[in-house]
Amino acid sequence: MRIFSIFSLVLLLLYSNCFAQREKTDFVQSPQSDSLKFLSSIMYGGKTDMERYEANNRFLEMLKNDLIDENTINFKYDSVKTLSVLLSVNKKFKLFTWGLPIADNKYDIFGIILFYSEKSGKYKYLELQDVSKILEYPEKEVLKKGMWFGAIYYQMIEHKVSNNKIYTLIGWNAGNGLWQQKVIDILFFDSRGEPVFGKLMFRGRGYTSNKRIVINYANNVFLKMLYENVTYSTVFVKEKHRYNKKINTNNNVALKAPKKKKIVKTTTTPMIVFDNVKPKYPSLEGQYQYYYPASDKSHGFYFKDGKWMYKSLDVPVDTLPMKKIKNGLLPPE
Repeated sequence: MRIFSIFSLVLLLLYSNCFAQREKTDFVQSPQSDSLKFLSSIMYGGKTDMERYEANNRFLEMLKNDLIDENTINFKYDSVKTLSVLLSVNKKFKLFTWGLPIADNKYDIFGIILFYSEKSGKYKYLELQDVSKILEYPEKEVLKKGMWFGAIYYQMIEHKVSNNKIYTLIGWNAGNGLWQQKVIDILFFDSRGEPVFGKLMFRGRGYTSNKRIVINYANNVFLKMLYENVTYSTVFVKEKHRYNKKINTNNNVALKAPKKKKIVKTTTTPMIVFDNVKPKYPSLEGQYQYYYPASDKSHGFYFKDGKWMYKSLDVPVDTLPMKKIKNGLLPPE
């Protein structure tokens, strides 16, 4: 089980690192990259939890030392494959997340956010504290002061809503060792310029009161959750009530009935798409270690009027790789 989780995590981080850090003239390799890479190998390959925790503590302190450098926003970490680094388009912030595998197929999730302070005119960092395991209703909570529903992020989508930047984050949480989680979270900065996680931005299918989306599923399977272009068809039925009285001399009811015409509209739009999950048997409802992706349908959110709107998607749907997203996780070329 643990091997499967590590393999899934590595795939996500490879996906993130492929897109999140571009080669640009103003980006330079972090001076700590080699040391961080070495420590990460111990974090994942150490024989005991103590050995892995010690390596993680050194990793954390070394990363903090990097963040003190005045050029830190331009450092890249693409050689550290176990570290997810997402940078906002305007360089307002850089978000670091990673996982530490421990006994019983569990993970501890760590994060640091480096962000620009308008008050001081400098960058500062805030260490994030994962509170996912103690939240009774995680979908309903707004988290501040470094508290955060821990996740290793692999995609970020940027939007401007009422002159404020809103960042949608997609990530993975290891759960409790029996089941794992995929997460859609919202990041924004409050009036004091401090980061806040969770916001009412979802509409439809019972999601209206959610500040974030959390999907629980079995620990030995892979669940898709990606922001990508989706092509889907919508069927409309148009009724035509006109009929010819001269032909219908006998006042035939069938001839009076409105004619129905099916109209199929094909749409391609960027959406957050994720698999439908359900228990292996109905009697196992609520026992998420038995929840598996189902092939009958998938779900999606598309962005409209400042909200993520829910849409049910019948399988199969055509998904196309996202091209250069103008409001996505990457700085423009």
